[in-house]
Amino acid sequence: MTELIEIINIVLPVFLVIGIGYALGGMGFLRPETNAALARLVFYVAAPALLLRSTALTPIYKAVNVPALLLIAGVTAVLAVAVYFAAFRAAPSRRGVLTQGGHRSNMVFVGLPVIMNAYGDSVLGPAAVLIGFMVVIYNFLAVLVLTLPHKGTSNVWMKTTVEIFKNPLILGSGAGILLSALSIPLPVSIDRTLEVVGRIAMPLALLSVGADLDFRKLGSEAGPAFLVAFIKLILYPGLVFIGLYWLGITGLDLRVPVLIMAAPTAVVSYIMAVEMKGDGRLAAAIVIGTTLGSLFTISAWLAFFEFAVS
Repeated sequence: MTELIEIINIVLPVFLVIGIGYALGGMGFLRPETNAALARLVFYVAAPALLLRSTALTPIYKAVNVPALLLIAGVTAVLAVAVYFAAFRAAPSRRGVLTQGGHRSNMVFVGLPVIMNAYGDSVLGPAAVLIGFMVVIYNFLAVLVLTLPHKGTSNVWMKTTVEIFKNPLILGSGAGILLSALSIPLPVSIDRTLEVVGRIAMPLALLSVGADLDFRKLGSEAGPAFLVAFIKLILYPGLVFIGLYWLGITGLDLRVPVLIMAAPTAVVSYIMAVEMKGDGRLAAAIVIGTTLGSLFTISAWLAFFEFAVS
């Protein structure tokens, strides 16, 4: 009973803050333009500061687990190929959207708050490395699956490659890894500044997710959205769990990546779908469906770790 209460105390605050964001959006307090500014603040300033500090303060041998990173990337790629071919009879505008929705995790806006609430700041170093690495993988796969169904869109590759390596999450994680590898300590004033700025990332991220929710966008796409939710929230993290367990990885090194991969589909998947001739309505429905479903599936993953995995 105590363990179940603890799981509720981990998950419920995260989704209550999302609910507050939804309510604030519905009341007009967080208007779309205001929420967009909050999301940019998190993405370009607060989250990179959090990731930089976390990786810089974590010994490099603890932060970087190459076999685990490669396995997660491999699982992601194989799942993307499988979903893409399973959706081959769908309209071209839907094929890539379904594929991307099945694996692209909202690592920063939902994944990080969950693992921080569950396990504290000590897990942020390895999580930051995983996030920086997977941003590259997710963007590469997104361009691939969204351009394959169409012709004449190959010119996006160069632009996307440049954008990937300008990504503030990658830059923050990379800078922190470099500082850790070179054993360069952060000056106290810089460390405290990064800590203060990084602390605003999680509450603002959750409020932004909530304010973005519009349940009307589910509509006729509820069926496909919840099918993708099964893949994204259960199958994908399940395959990651099996792979990492097979590698002999246990404890928090196993739990943290699985929970990050179990986060709902990232909001940026909707933006990329619209920009690259994908079905925007379906993409929005997938984001909403997986966000709703993740309340229950993240709780289930935490319970699984508590009662079935040592």
